[in-house]
Amino acid sequence: MMHGILTWQKTRFFLLLALWTVLIPPPCLAHQKHDVIRMAVFPYKSPKSIIEVFGPLAARIEKKLGKKVQLVSAPDAVSFLAKGLAGEYDLAIPSTTVYYKLLPAGYNVIAKGVPSFWGGAIVRKDSDIRTVSQCRGKKVAAIGEHSYAGYMFFKDLLDEQKINAAKDLEIQFLGKVDTVIYGVLNKKYDIGLIRLNTLDIKDFAPIKDQFRVIARSAEIPQFPFVARNNMDQRTVAAIREVLTNLSPGKPEDLAILNSLQIDRIVAANKGDYEQFYKVIKKSEYFKRH
Repeated sequence: MMHGILTWQKTRFFLLLALWTVLIPPPCLAHQKHDVIRMAVFPYKSPKSIIEVFGPLAARIEKKLGKKVQLVSAPDAVSFLAKGLAGEYDLAIPSTTVYYKLLPAGYNVIAKGVPSFWGGAIVRKDSDIRTVSQCRGKKVAAIGEHSYAGYMFFKDLLDEQKINAAKDLEIQFLGKVDTVIYGVLNKKYDIGLIRLNTLDIKDFAPIKDQFRVIARSAEIPQFPFVARNNMDQRTVAAIREVLTNLSPGKPEDLAILNSLQIDRIVAANKGDYEQFYKVIKKSEYFKRH
């Protein structure tokens, strides 16, 4: 019996390693073929989920361009940002806060999903916690300091209550929204900070009723689609056309839009995100990084 368990663990390890290798190719290979479009997705989900969600969209762009579109990512927000600043991405879908950090590397917004979304603080429905003022001394599962929905907005609310996030709470930055949700569900954490509409997707809809929302963020624009500024403009136009032509009236397109948790994709530019930048630019994330 023990031998069988160990064999499965080894097999599972190598399967996950192979999957992650697909998403994060060695730098030397990523630059060998200039006819490959490297489409980077911010690591807000597991590698498996990123492939499931963005694979069909990458295939649609690949068909339009007649070029290979390679999905890539990074283990965490810091690595993703470093790779983006090094110019390793051709097309990227960064978190909104990380997008501002990528500006020095010359990435232009070409499209965005709509409508906007909200971050939220969730607790189990049987929890005694009902307000932010009751969070002192509790265990909190957050996405990361870079995430407005998954931390920043909550930090601001704590400040209003004179609660020191570092001293008065036990906060763990877990990186992935599914880890946060299951951490709260399984009582490992008292509070979870997530993008709220994540609870509406098929993986979490069956357990949505087991949570209560105790706080919400301000409205957050969807992650932008950005392209490196030296990309051929005809290629940029073709990619934008694929994105904006996705129609909820077509079953295959609707499946893609639903997996992205949006209604449609529209053309956009940097100006569409300036108002949100005013909301977050004073955060500790921008002061320290």
